[in-house]
Amino acid sequence: MISGRPGSQRSTLPRACRRGAAGFTLLEIMVAMVVLSLIVTTAFGALRLGERSWEAGLARSTENETMRAVSGVLQRQFEQFLPQVWTVDKEKTLAFIGDSDQVRFIGPAPLHRGATGLFEYTLEIETDNDGTRLVLYYQLHDPDIDDFRPQLDDRQRVLLVDDLNDADFSYFGSPVKDDPPQWYVQWAGDAEAFPQLVRVRIEANNGPWPELVMPLPTEPAQ
Repeated sequence: MISGRPGSQRSTLPRACRRGAAGFTLLEIMVAMVVLSLIVTTAFGALRLGERSWEAGLARSTENETMRAVSGVLQRQFEQFLPQVWTVDKEKTLAFIGDSDQVRFIGPAPLHRGATGLFEYTLEIETDNDGTRLVLYYQLHDPDIDDFRPQLDDRQRVLLVDDLNDADFSYFGSPVKDDPPQWYVQWAGDAEAFPQLVRVRIEANNGPWPELVMPLPTEPAQ
């Protein structure tokens, strides 16, 4: 027979259920907090990494756009170069003078000006306390001037790119006839021929740009 006395029967609930009914232990709570902290830390680190990657990608995109725009301007300017020559007392002067910091030449009027005639262009690398920059100057050429003296009045200035570490020009060709062509850091107006190539090297804050080597549409002066 089964005893009918109260309390004579043992509880039939599983031990795990009896422990769960009493709540979580301190150890279980601490483990859960550690796991939650690891999840939050990992998620925040991934968010910061994504933000830095986005900022770096935006900076590269902006620099690449600037590089393409400046390269396009330089290529168009040298493609429109006109090989003008002055002869005074049997001495020839080329309408092209360059050194490592600037280059001057003659070309057609800028398209946005809607003007006609010849213009003098100067690409100049300016360096001062505010940094280094590449600037384009242009002005209407005075046909009454029988040489290529620089005219500093009424020049229009266009900033192409600033915040540079360094930049320079160089020139490939034979300034003296029958000499083998090579690279020069200076090209004088009394040279016997125009350069064949112009090279522009630009070093921005994030590193050097690809070198620009542009041909001049001209033959050696006769």
